Amino acid sequence: MGRIKRYRTAWSRHHRSAGYGIHSPFAFNFVLNVLRERLPYYCYDDLNSLRKAVIAATRHNFRHPRIISYKNAKLIFRVTNYFSPRQVLQVGTSYGVSSVSMLHTSRQVRLVLYEPHLDRYPVVGEVLLPYLERIEFYNDLAVARARYAATMAAGEVPYVVINDLPKDEDAEELERFLPEMLSGGAVVIMRNLSRSDSMKSLWRRLRDGMRHGQTFTNEKIAIIVANKKLPLQHFFLWF
Repeated sequence: MGRIKRYRTAWSRHHRSAGYGIHSPFAFNFVLNVLRERLPYYCYDDLNSLRKAVIAATRHNFRHPRIISYKNAKLIFRVTNYFSPRQVLQVGTSYGVSSVSMLHTSRQVRLVLYEPHLDRYPVVGEVLLPYLERIEFYNDLAVARARYAATMAAGEVPYVVINDLPKDEDAEELERFLPEMLSGGAVVIMRNLSRSDSMKSLWRRLRDGMRHGQTFTNEKIAIIVANKKLPLQHFFLWF
């Protein structure tokens, strides 16, 4: 969705984000009490302080990608807190703030993290140092995916967060295994849709291939909830 179209649909997206016209009980609750939740959580101050520290540490390096916004760091925390996964597969992290957002939800959460360019972002080591016992690092997506599958308990719902695509071939690799995860009811969060054509294309292909479940997007972030009990619905919102 381009900028002009976002302006044209702003009212309808805002109206829907208030719950109007949403008939699914799950979607109504998820939109109002997770995506649009305004009450503060205990970790928000910590996330804000961490993000500011990362900005201060990287402000003189203009090659670094843009850091996740405070608003989106809180959103990832809320969504992860709502679904309460024990194992998370994370693809890409420039600074580790989104990782900490998820790890803050519970001491039981563990990450399988795929990021082949950690050497470019030395600040990540400092950010994730307190959580190293709960993170496994991989520089090969296929290996990370296999390890993630091996760590999941029987019947556990896959939970995947895609911050970016570190390598050009990552989109093809994700398309090889994400549809199977979605058929099993996975929850997938995709960021930076408006900044990456590859991410946007991957999101649209995954969405178009769904046969059940619901998606929620503001065309910058997309959240796929592929629960088999949910009817196929796509929500364009303001959050």
